[in-house]
Amino acid sequence: RGDQGAFGEALAAMHAAPPSHDEARNGAFGFEMNNTIGETRQPNPWTMNWVEFWRDQRLMHQVKLARDPTLSALTEKVVDKRLDDMFSACGTITPSLLHGDLWSGNIGTVGGKPSVFDPAVYYGHHEADFGMSWCAGFNGAFREAYHAKIPKAPGFEERAEMYKLYHILNHYNMFGGGYYGECVSILKALS
Repeated sequence: RGDQGAFGEALAAMHAAPPSHDEARNGAFGFEMNNTIGETRQPNPWTMNWVEFWRDQRLMHQVKLARDPTLSALTEKVVDKRLDDMFSACGTITPSLLHGDLWSGNIGTVGGKPSVFDPAVYYGHHEADFGMSWCAGFNGAFREAYHAKIPKAPGFEERAEMYKLYHILNHYNMFGGGYYGECVSILKALS
């Protein structure tokens, strides 16, 4: 796994780097093509508003795939009543290049330096890459190095749960079963 502090610095540098795509340089979120997150299609249309992109292309996309009325109702409640407030403390959100599927199986080293692979890449809010923290193995050295370069905005922990929700919904859609209860629990906590 290599030096976690060096990985935190490298990920923050990637998130802080100027976008290479014109659309993202002009403030759009998304990517030049759709891709996949695991086996699930991940739509990436260029969208000028982060909250709109996250709502429509991430949360609601996964909920529609789940075809579950309880998940739909709970997600709509969060989207309608809480989503804008979750981002109000962030100020202007600018597009960062995201790995998109940053778990321990997609993190390694090459020549002793931190490396990531098998991305579900798109431009989004840098905090979204923390959505897989529950299975990424980020330690204190990683977090300290990352946040020394990109400080936490107020409300980070709540947004981290919302970003986690996307990945738990995706796991539910791919694997079913045990992930359902966690989806419901996160949605109730966020509402």
